[in-house]
Amino acid sequence: MGSDWSTLTGCLVMLIAERLLAHDVTDYIRFRAVCSPWRQHTEDPRVDDGLCPKYLPKSWIMLEETPPAAAPFRNRFLNTNTGDVITVDVPELEDHDVMGPTLGGLLTLRERGVHVLRLLNPFTRNLTELPSLITMIHPASHDPKMVEPEYHQPTAIGLSDGGHKAVAVFCNLVNKVAVAKPGDSHWKWIYVPHLHLESAASLGGYFYTVSHIYICQLHSDGARREPKLVPVAYVPVDAPLFRLTLVADDEREKLMLMKEIFYMHAGEEVPPEGPDTLTMPRICVAYAVDMAARTIMLSRLGGRALFMGDDRVVWACPRAFSPAVAADTVYGGRPNRLFTVHACGIEADGPLKVVLHTHCLASGLTRHVEFESDDGEDLNPMGIVETVSSYVASDRGGQARPTMYLASHARRGRGA
Repeated sequence: MGSDWSTLTGCLVMLIAERLLAHDVTDYIRFRAVCSPWRQHTEDPRVDDGLCPKYLPKSWIMLEETPPAAAPFRNRFLNTNTGDVITVDVPELEDHDVMGPTLGGLLTLRERGVHVLRLLNPFTRNLTELPSLITMIHPASHDPKMVEPEYHQPTAIGLSDGGHKAVAVFCNLVNKVAVAKPGDSHWKWIYVPHLHLESAASLGGYFYTVSHIYICQLHSDGARREPKLVPVAYVPVDAPLFRLTLVADDEREKLMLMKEIFYMHAGEEVPPEGPDTLTMPRICVAYAVDMAARTIMLSRLGGRALFMGDDRVVWACPRAFSPAVAADTVYGGRPNRLFTVHACGIEADGPLKVVLHTHCLASGLTRHVEFESDDGEDLNPMGIVETVSSYVASDRGGQARPTMYLASHARRGRGA
């Protein structure tokens, strides 16, 4: 055989590829890129419209950094399992906005102007075409949110209906769940104001939502029928003020429910304007969701760490970032930034401020800190905890909230 690696037998090529894929999909992609014979003996990761679960870059996140002026679409991606960093050009950002949630590491992009959704694999360059968010608006509604496509931005996205390769989205600002298949012309959606949904997640090809009463599974027969939510478990209600986040644990094939329980110290009174859940102290309770209609409380996260925000959830391996990232700990990050609303747009009042609450499930220790996000070019100018917390807490320069929303929640500027 000599030094001609292209002459490796097909069986050996497939064995090597299988082991590389078990480590990380980017290793598999690099292996296939070496030569044509190796590509011929291995499967193209772009199969199934780029939605085949084993080829999704699940552990990779695109860091919240300002690209260099000479390469405005160059971004760095961090593997939260290994700590590896890859630099990738994403030219699609010239006319697309990045939405908050990802589908197994695929970037959720919204084309400016027409609001078409696309899923981008930054490592294979595959684009999965989904319908425009405009097809989800109410044709006749007195509520301005229902006729504005900007309010219909996904806060969760994932696969649905098993092997049908349907994609579902949850739009928190309008309380809608929608489903479509790649190439469809429109979304099939359901409006569920009576459930007051809080979050959603996808596991094993099925899409789940949570309200203060039920955890529900989405059924749509692969986007062929009108979607409906079917209760599969009850939510434990044992506190007056709490927030719920559904989390998919793909590694252990478990659906989890995270509950942040807010409390006030003895003697404190509730402010006239109501409690400020952004800065209130809290404890975090983790549950495994048993599809036999129950939830089971957990005291650990399998030795891993969980970062969660309003529309992003990230698992991290503490061994890759020791000792900064603690095992069995929940890091809850939320944005705290004012915006000035002008007639021609919005302007952020200063850098992103992140409110970070940490809770170690094993020891019960909690911590609350606030910091300004630094989007410089160094990987860890703030430390890895702050870097990943800034990712899950990102308001994407105001893109996470429509202008009308900001107009009622922010400081007004001249010309507004």
